[in-house]
Amino acid sequence: MNAIVLDGQLKSALTIVRSLGETGIFVSTGGERMTGMALHSRFTKARFTYPSPYTDQEGFVRAVRAEAIRMGGKPVVYALSDATYLSLYSAREVLKNDMVLVFPESKSIEIAFDKGATYSLARVSGVPTITTHMPVTLEEVDQLGMTLSYPAVIKPRKSVSWKNGRGVFGSAEYVHTALDLKNAFMRLKDVHDEPPLVQERITGEEYGVEMIAHAGTPVALVVHHRIRSLSPSGGASVVKEIVPSGVLYEMLVENAKKLVSALMWEGPIMVEFKVDSDSRMPLLMEINGRFWGSLPLSVMAGVNMPYIQYLLAREEKLPETCTVPKNVITSRHFWGDVRYLASVFFTHDRMRAYTYPSRRTALRAFCNLPRGTRSDVWDMHDALPALFEIIDIMNRLWK
Repeated sequence: MNAIVLDGQLKSALTIVRSLGETGIFVSTGGERMTGMALHSRFTKARFTYPSPYTDQEGFVRAVRAEAIRMGGKPVVYALSDATYLSLYSAREVLKNDMVLVFPESKSIEIAFDKGATYSLARVSGVPTITTHMPVTLEEVDQLGMTLSYPAVIKPRKSVSWKNGRGVFGSAEYVHTALDLKNAFMRLKDVHDEPPLVQERITGEEYGVEMIAHAGTPVALVVHHRIRSLSPSGGASVVKEIVPSGVLYEMLVENAKKLVSALMWEGPIMVEFKVDSDSRMPLLMEINGRFWGSLPLSVMAGVNMPYIQYLLAREEKLPETCTVPKNVITSRHFWGDVRYLASVFFTHDRMRAYTYPSRRTALRAFCNLPRGTRSDVWDMHDALPALFEIIDIMNRLWK
């Protein structure tokens, strides 16, 4: 009954540590920094640090393997970022005798972590997607630039890739002119060694279908609505709520299940959609083939996905398919919401006219949360992680 939880600076890691610890599982928590909040939960029984997989992928793998050998008993390992997940996946044959890793087939990994391949799978699976262009040459970019509606979105095919032994993180950005598009295309192609994707900008609200899957079938499922993100222009959710059953819920779940089934996915996965404000049609945004940042919300709603994943990894009897109660639960990551508010007040962003609320509206929303909103991090029975989250933030700011 033991597990290793990586990415200890993340609130999803903290949620898993608490979830497993409360069921009596011995948890060792790892992170790049000893100040990671999950390393200081009362449910963490051992802690360790490792080199960043971005700069020392081999050293990261060695450190995780050494901790697994020290613990013994082949602990179940939880990797919560693309960098840690893909690093362990690449070394799975070396690690399989020392720990339990849950991965789907290699082809499914390639599709889920490549946005271009994901959109292609969605189309053949009958899942609506945001209009996506995949230009390869500058000539194609020039032609696209003359017909594209602006602002538009350009993004790398992969959130994390490795070039010359160093990890490169990629995220979506907006372009406002044909020249912006061409410059961003050349820059991203050079950084990531492959052409980026270009998408039309869709106005609408974002939703996520969170699942633990076994052989392509969900055994646990939650749907959430993103109320606010790290920035009005996008990013991880900081305020979110459970979506109860209804017409929209059924549409989201049906489309997400199509993709999970086509992938024959094994383990945690979240399928993200944007619901077009005009057509009200859910359009696929991306797939996260690992645990997600809004994980605290699903556990609060009564679906203990980290423990279900543990049972899946140990090949023990799984509970019947778990879904959430009909009542809406809201949660907030406080410091993420502070960052959102600071963006509204101080960021010079060309997207302000398109995606930013007024400063007064943002302040009012920050101060007036839905009744009963719960914290992703703060827990009076496990208070130390909230303190170390602040310490970790300050350490990173001072570097």
